[in-house]
Amino acid sequence: MPTLKSMLTGLSGASYVEYGYGQVEPNHLSAQYTGQIYAQLPADPAITKLEQGQFVKYDYAAHQSEPGGIGLVNFTGKGEWMLVFNEIKLYRDDQWDCEFAMLKDNYQARVYSPYDADNAEVEKQSRYYNGVDSKGNSTITVNNKTYTFDDVTAAPDMYELHYNEDPFHFLSNYKEKMMPTGTTMVPRVFKTNIGDIYTTNTINATAQQLTVGAELYVGDNGILTPTKKTTANANGAESGDMVWQVVKVYTMPDHQKGVKVMRIK
Repeated sequence: MPTLKSMLTGLSGASYVEYGYGQVEPNHLSAQYTGQIYAQLPADPAITKLEQGQFVKYDYAAHQSEPGGIGLVNFTGKGEWMLVFNEIKLYRDDQWDCEFAMLKDNYQARVYSPYDADNAEVEKQSRYYNGVDSKGNSTITVNNKTYTFDDVTAAPDMYELHYNEDPFHFLSNYKEKMMPTGTTMVPRVFKTNIGDIYTTNTINATAQQLTVGAELYVGDNGILTPTKKTTANANGAESGDMVWQVVKVYTMPDHQKGVKVMRIK
């Protein structure tokens, strides 16, 4: 009979993970104090899995020129790499943290916001009491007979600051803003700063490469690696200037091998 560990083996996209998905143990993440935590943009439809400890681009400009565009979390946008650190949600007793990753198939978000500014409500009016209608017409013709609108409101009253000569305006129904086509999940990402420290196993490297002092860069699919990426491709943007240093060869809380890293650039 297979063991739980054997069933969890091979799930991660990071080679340093022994079983399950990549993990993050926060030691000193400044975003927890500065509030530089972002969770408003959906993940790109092409992303089917986001593990703790991956890095992504918070691409707010993506698709903004399209109707209903709201930006996306992806690996190819501009700007700084952001650390994926979602709230762990496991609903069965005795599950391990390594069993959690944000999997697209587990999320079915449909409505992005209850209000869609691109399809805003239209102002309407139930009655016209100041002699003209919404188009400025003072008369209406029905069956070849013209009727003049009555003006039954008084002039402005300086004693009533909120006096309204043209009452009975109301807003029509508004529509909710739907998630962009193909998106189902909205990840939580942290901006990191120089000096931030956390423990992780979400790394594409061997144990021999992860010695104290080794430097790591964001590589393909937002996973830390010892090799700096200088050319963008379909798997992600360049590494950029961000550098993480291994400061302790350690373990994860479930005793899998891990390393403590500190941002030095």
